[in-house]
Amino acid sequence: MPQIAVMNESTVMSDGDVQKMLAAFDQQWNKDLRPVWGVDAATFTFVPKHQMPAAGSWWLVFLDNSDQAGALAYHDLTNEGLPISKVFVKTLNADNASVSVGATHELCEMAVDPWLNSAYQDPKGVFWAGEVCDPVESDQYGYKIGDVLVTDFITPNWFAHQHANGGIDLKAHAHKAFDILAGGYAQKFDPGHGWVQVNGSAAKLGHQAHAARGSRRERRSRLSEGLTRSAVHRG
Repeated sequence: MPQIAVMNESTVMSDGDVQKMLAAFDQQWNKDLRPVWGVDAATFTFVPKHQMPAAGSWWLVFLDNSDQAGALAYHDLTNEGLPISKVFVKTLNADNASVSVGATHELCEMAVDPWLNSAYQDPKGVFWAGEVCDPVESDQYGYKIGDVLVTDFITPNWFAHQHANGGIDLKAHAHKAFDILAGGYAQKFDPGHGWVQVNGSAAKLGHQAHAARGSRRERRSRLSEGLTRSAVHRG
């Protein structure tokens, strides 16, 4: 069972504001995401400043400014080799984006793809990255748990597996496999170019773009190159 240590290092969000989100994090992971994706149950614990989380914890950290170009938030691995999600509060605010949607986006993707190496093969043999919030990532597709706005996420049916039957995403915004909504994107593997980004309706048209160097979605392509892991310093 993953134990998620939630930490606040931001100067513009109070500890109380972060703690108010924990119940929504717990409900989305354990009640919404788990039945769809079969992930392990998780617990969430707020860890005050100047305290270290328990060894073996997965981390969710709220920070001020992004440390990667083009990233509002991302998930990565700690120096222990364990999953970490970083949420950049000032960067999200400057982009008029929801901090809670950003946080739950990374939590859902960390749950389904904790090691940043999952991919699903479509009927044509193309591999798509197992990032379950990117195709429906815009705040407008989110939903409320109590007073907290959380992200939508796709189901396994999005990847058009042989026996797909049912919803494409949790809140039924997408209508067919590989449907990438406005403001969303997905990543597929091109043998000649590595991981490439597909935006919105371009998914079926074959349009693609390389992710910006240093962005969250570009990190996947560098895992085999000895990617430097994330660190958050406490104490």
